Amino acid sequence: MEMLDRYLKAVQSCLPEAQREDIINELGENLRSQIEDKEAAVGRPITEAEVEAMLKEHGHPLIVAGRYRQDQRSVAFGRQWIGPVLFPFYIKVLKFNLGLTSIVLLVVFTALFVGGTSVPLASIFPTFVWPFLIQFGVLTVIFSLADRHWRQHPDSWDPRNLKHPWHPAFAIQTETKLGSKKDPTRVSRFDSVSQFVGLTIGLIWLRVAQQAPFMIFGPAAAFLEPAPVWHHFYAPVLVLWFGGMLQALVNLIRPDWVRLPIIYRALGNAFWIVSFVFLIRARQWVVLAAPFGASVEGYVRTVAILNQIIAFGLTALTVLAGYDLFRNLRRLLLPPSRRAAET
Repeated sequence: MEMLDRYLKAVQSCLPEAQREDIINELGENLRSQIEDKEAAVGRPITEAEVEAMLKEHGHPLIVAGRYRQDQRSVAFGRQWIGPVLFPFYIKVLKFNLGLTSIVLLVVFTALFVGGTSVPLASIFPTFVWPFLIQFGVLTVIFSLADRHWRQHPDSWDPRNLKHPWHPAFAIQTETKLGSKKDPTRVSRFDSVSQFVGLTIGLIWLRVAQQAPFMIFGPAAAFLEPAPVWHHFYAPVLVLWFGGMLQALVNLIRPDWVRLPIIYRALGNAFWIVSFVFLIRARQWVVLAAPFGASVEGYVRTVAILNQIIAFGLTALTVLAGYDLFRNLRRLLLPPSRRAAET
């Protein structure tokens, strides 16, 4: 059965790699045996709704996987912020984000090295520490909200949603009430809260980075600064992000307005594509902050390397934005029943 297979794959993705195969084989045999027993009892093949009810009773994939894990670590500062259920997923996302941040910083340092610019060792450590602390704080806040949801609504999930999120943790269903069935045409309040928190933190970071370019360039901020073209986008980005916060607040009050987040994402994609047209014409996205005498040639080479890397990055992001824009416009044109199935 397709739903059972998705369920087993979701549980498998939450298990330690060394134990996955044995545990999933055992769990699959157990669940299929339960299905066969139920079919023998009722004298017919059970329906998808009955399979759904059985899986719902068995538990969310994260919780089921937690029963097999010996590691029960959590995040606690005075009180528990992130419990053992979400902790493994929290660590995975934290590692991914910190790895991505490290790659960005290493690109800057590589450009400095290739350009022949020396970097004092004393400036390398704080360059990595501050972005890591910010990432840690943001993710801890978001996952603490998710953990709070788990404690308040441990059964609020839908086995049908396991095919939609990129990880089973996001199969959380925040609209379910005791004895009721989820309405797939409602916006998850968890998603709305996460979006509002994420954009708020992003606005704070953007403001801080304006005053402290070190947050972007690290030690290279001594001679690098954003090109003037970026100043034209500061106000539109603020408007777009405030619009996203407003959309999240509206969907907290009216979760049935499912078209609103789709429209916002489509507008965001369109904004980025239009911005790319103006950005790519600039040809320079970082510039020298000041002349550096005899060593200016090394700095010029560093700037050229960084601008080339940024050009590739902007192009890749625009391709992704174009795909996402097409996907969201298609969802807007679909009838409500089809749109709900693809949410």
